[in-house]
Order: sequence, then structure tokens, then C-alpha cells
Amino acid sequence: MDKKIKDIAGRIKDLREFSDYSIADFANKVNMTIEDYTKLEQGEMDIPIGIMYNIAAALEIDPTVLLTGQNSDSKEVALCYAGQGLVIERYDGYSFSSLAHKFFNREMEPMLVTISEGVAPELVQHTGQEFNYVLSGKLRVLIGNKEYYLRAGDSIYFDPNIPHAQVSMQGESTFLTVILEK
Repeated sequence: MDKKIKDIAGRIKDLREFSDYSIADFANKVNMTIEDYTKLEQGEMDIPIGIMYNIAAALEIDPTVLLTGQNSDSKEVALCYAGQGLVIERYDGYSFSSLAHKFFNREMEPMLVTISEGVAPELVQHTGQEFNYVLSGKLRVLIGNKEYYLRAGDSIYFDPNIPHAQVSMQGESTFLTVILEK
């Protein structure tokens, strides 16, 4: 598994232990089976963004701590110049760049997502609301049992509690997503 995933998994384990949660109690707290949580904590599985948020909320920390090992450092302004976002490659052909990772206690998570054509969709769900704006390429957005087709300049706003995924339909697609966690 990717070194970044192993690093994040190690931080999760350390923070869980520091907070005096057993594996079973913490898995239950973040709505995971003990088996899946154990795999996650050992770095043997990818960590979907929704689960990352659940874990951060359960630990009462900013998700940036899990991603980088450092706290967000600004309560007033977080500037992110082109190409300077916190890049996370979730898996081959799917990466995102957190554009506000330096802002402390943020309520929204703006990210620039890049997906290669042919990458199988991974259905995810999380709380809050989500907005996607296509910057380049052609994107198929799956929400529940419906499909939406978007091109550069198109956008979609939806309830991410419904299982959803984005799929590039032509080469590489890039979109801005803004997630409001509740």
C-alpha cells in the first residue's frame, strides 16, 4: 500500500491509542466493522474521504492532522497558490489536492480532483452537502441509481449521504469539489 496511506494509518492508530479507545470501541464510533477498521489502521486498505472525516470528528481534530501530521495554522486566511495544495493520491488514477488544508476549523473542504479515464468508480458516502464543478474533460457522476453527464463548465450539487462516485469519460478529467461537512 502507498506510503502516504501507511503514514495516515499510523497517525490514526497513534491518536486512537492516545485517546484511550480500544479498536472495537473506535471502529464502532466511526461506523466500521472491527475487521475493516483494523485493516485501515494497519495501512492495508485505502481510506475514503468520508471515513477520514468520521475519524477526525471522533478524535475531535482537523482532518489535516491525519493527512499531514500537522495542525492547520490559520484562523483568518488560508492562501493556496496554483499547484500548492496538499496532494493525496487515493489510488492509481485518482488524486485530489486539498485547497484549504491550512485553514483551522474549516467547515468546507474545497478540493481539486483529477481522475483518469478507465478508473473504476468507488461509491462513497459522507455527511453534509457536496458541490462539483467540472474544469476539464467529461465526467459521469453516479448518485444512487441515477447518472449525470457533465462537461467543462457544468456543475452538480447533491446530498452525499447517497452513495456516489465520479468517473472520467474522456482522458483525464479535473473538477473542483466543495464538501460541506455537517
